[in-house]
Amino acid sequence: MISKKISHAVVFVMVLAGAVNVFGQSDPNKPLFDYKQMELENGLKVVTLEDFSTPIVAVQVWYHVGSKNEDPNRTGFAHMFEHMMFKGTDLVGESEHFDLIRQVGGSANGYTSFDRTVYLETVPASQIEMALWLEAERMTFLKIDRERFNTERSVVEEERRMRLNEPYGTVVEKLLPEIFKEHPYRWEPIGQIPHLRAAKVSELRDFWKRYYVPSNASLVIVGAVKHEDAQALAKKYFGWIPKYPVPGQVTVREGARVTPAMFAIKEENAPAPMVGVVFKTAPVSSADDVTLTVLARIMGQGASSRLYRELVAQKQLAVSVVAEAYSLEQDGIFGVGAVMKPFGAEPNQVMAILNGQVERVRSEPVSEKELTKAKNQMLKGIVTDTLTVESKATMIGKYIYDYGDLSRVNKQIAEIKAVTAEDVLKVAQKYLGQGGRMEVTVGRNLMGSAKSLLTPKADADGVVAVDNTDVNVPAGRGDVERPKWWPVKAPVSSVLPVPETPKYSEKKLDNGLRVIVVPNKEVPFVSVMLGNTFGAWSESKAGSASMAMKMLTRGTKTHSEEQLADELETYAISLGGSGGMDGASVSANCVTDQLDRMMKLMAEVVIEPNFPQGEFDKLKQQVLTGLTIRSAEPEYIAQKNWQKIFYGEHPYSRNETGEVEDVNRLRVQDAELWYGVNARLPNMTLIFAGDISEEQAYKLAQKYFKPVTTRTPIEIERLALPKIPDVNSTKIYLVDNPGVQSRIIVGQKGILRTDPRYYTTRVINDYFGLGFTSRLNESVRVKKGLTYGIYGGYFGKRFAGEFDVITFTQTSATAKTLEAIMEEIQRLKQLPPEENDVAKSRSYIVGSFLERRETPQQIADDLWTIISNGLPMDYFERMLDSVRKTVPADCMRVVNETVDPNKMVIVVVGKAGEIKKELLKIAPVVDVNLN
Repeated sequence: MISKKISHAVVFVMVLAGAVNVFGQSDPNKPLFDYKQMELENGLKVVTLEDFSTPIVAVQVWYHVGSKNEDPNRTGFAHMFEHMMFKGTDLVGESEHFDLIRQVGGSANGYTSFDRTVYLETVPASQIEMALWLEAERMTFLKIDRERFNTERSVVEEERRMRLNEPYGTVVEKLLPEIFKEHPYRWEPIGQIPHLRAAKVSELRDFWKRYYVPSNASLVIVGAVKHEDAQALAKKYFGWIPKYPVPGQVTVREGARVTPAMFAIKEENAPAPMVGVVFKTAPVSSADDVTLTVLARIMGQGASSRLYRELVAQKQLAVSVVAEAYSLEQDGIFGVGAVMKPFGAEPNQVMAILNGQVERVRSEPVSEKELTKAKNQMLKGIVTDTLTVESKATMIGKYIYDYGDLSRVNKQIAEIKAVTAEDVLKVAQKYLGQGGRMEVTVGRNLMGSAKSLLTPKADADGVVAVDNTDVNVPAGRGDVERPKWWPVKAPVSSVLPVPETPKYSEKKLDNGLRVIVVPNKEVPFVSVMLGNTFGAWSESKAGSASMAMKMLTRGTKTHSEEQLADELETYAISLGGSGGMDGASVSANCVTDQLDRMMKLMAEVVIEPNFPQGEFDKLKQQVLTGLTIRSAEPEYIAQKNWQKIFYGEHPYSRNETGEVEDVNRLRVQDAELWYGVNARLPNMTLIFAGDISEEQAYKLAQKYFKPVTTRTPIEIERLALPKIPDVNSTKIYLVDNPGVQSRIIVGQKGILRTDPRYYTTRVINDYFGLGFTSRLNESVRVKKGLTYGIYGGYFGKRFAGEFDVITFTQTSATAKTLEAIMEEIQRLKQLPPEENDVAKSRSYIVGSFLERRETPQQIADDLWTIISNGLPMDYFERMLDSVRKTVPADCMRVVNETVDPNKMVIVVVGKAGEIKKELLKIAPVVDVNLN
């Protein structure tokens, strides 16, 4: 499950020429979503939308309950039920919900926000009845008992500790009560551990019985099923459930702030200082919400925005900026903010500029060019939000509850187009006044001694001990019986999907550039990726490849960085370069009308970059600040040390961006040299995906990527890489790091994708460590409640393979969790999987390819995986064929040939003084100096 946190941009905020319109509809009279809706007698709203582009269906149940509906002394209940609703009924086993969905190749998840809780399944169209049966089961007969609750509460505790352990982990929960003094938006959805520990099972049941009822829910069905069939199935599986009272909603309303405030947040782990200005605004349903979103884009979203130009590009007082209009069902927040360099920051000066820009939008209208630019980007966002059946269903659900008016889903384009400069000025004057202003600062503070919010002292506002009373409680609602025809087992269809071989064409240009086209006319959207087989593995100076690829949009022989940013954002074109370890790429996307312009600019940054020194210096500071923040994350610390220890001198021993010391050593000439040597068109592949024909794609490629070089491709085979060190015995490498959790990585050498046994490892991964019902998750999370997340298995890179297990747990449970992992690795070697387990894995792997290849962009990604790893073009078809034939004996043979529990590299990041003694009982411990 996932818990919907406040968006990354909002967390950031809280921490603190006449362009043309690029969006056109082929038929302006046709609604964006041709949905049908009805309401059952029990109050359940049902919305259906046909989409036969792929034979899959998204089934979502939206409950109108979130953290705002909780008792202030029992926060976290809504989030708790995000977890508990997967714990089964008397007919559905404790892990069976995920198991049933996975075995047919589907996916399932859930999330909680301030206003709603959502459950999502995407399954082959033939399995829609199974998904509906599961949702109706848990709506009516959920099992809520002390044992299930205690186990899942432990999981939630680890989820919370995970967040607290990260940089800026407590900023949002400290800021919310300053913004909302009365409204229940003042606490986060994840809740407080003392409240959950003190909760009685009867209290949980009462919460479930009140809010998880048909009259407080909406069923959204989108995909390859006709309206009338979907509606009939909704009536069949939900219509028999009784009608319950509609639960009351929150009536508290937060008054407007009348005096400005300044709030300094003391954060224990803040690698870089931040400042922001926050205002309370309006609910998402307000007519002002769209205009506020336009205003946020103009102020601080993108490299051509006002804040970026002044604070980052011109004055270099910040390394990044943000502006966001974050609107909830009953209220809203608007904020602008900036992250500064770890050293030498000028927070007062930055704050003054933020305030100055706020006053500017309150005193003068934005330009028509700025307005058009923001609107174009928002209109493009609507296009990309309709690429999958799941995203379509999500958009429908939001308009039902957040907006309170589903019909507005088909008015959003018109609402965006209607915004004027005068409208923007009015909302700025209405909401961004001096009286409602809150200035927020977060000073730099590297984590020294962690003070857990989970200790008794910090939990003084609640009970620390777990309340284990009221163990015996009735199952289900107690006042309803299933109809006589109700299946006692999930109605799984015997019709299993057969993934089609993706359709694409390819051609090689005269200059050696390989061009591949994956056409799909469903959505007026095109993405293009130029992939290079040379990445950080080929660099002589760490970080030069990544820096070179990022520099491509920082200026060309024709456009300055500012000019390029302005043109790209005016026409809602995304364009950027990235350098990974195994390869590098330049990616772009746009609505179809802007395709020629996008290709012209893409070719320009690839062929004519000029690597300006000033832009390199700015980028370098941005990368250094990002690394400083990431280096404070326990996950990053663990991965960094594991790579160094495991890979030795091999390029995989380092991060593709390089570490802080590497980036400090880089010069612009290093980036330019790497690019000049390795950016050879014969080593590249240009992949088009989306609303484009093969002929059109080839013409554009030939037009803009003319033969510009006679350099021959580099033969990868002649570039020898250092050998990966051998491991003769299992050792634990302990990195001392403060915090409330330990990070654990256990691993050894694996096999390459080119190894014929790699196909079999796909099945092993599924039953061992990647699915919710995998052995690892079932043991460490479901049964023992030691972690919020764990995964493991075989992972192939281009030049090496790994067998890894990765997780995290509270400090006191570190040794116990590591022991559980090692036990499961031993069981992997000693206990063959049941034929039924392998059958489920086979079914999931084959069936999931329907959803995995729903969009042309996903197919393009698969093709690049094949090309960049030197695999045959029918690689995935071969893999599926091999998976279908895999039996338990094949799995055991591969495991016994490749896994040795006595030759593991184990890295543990945590409080060494508290965990070393117990770890020594498992294996020899080597202390590692954190660097």
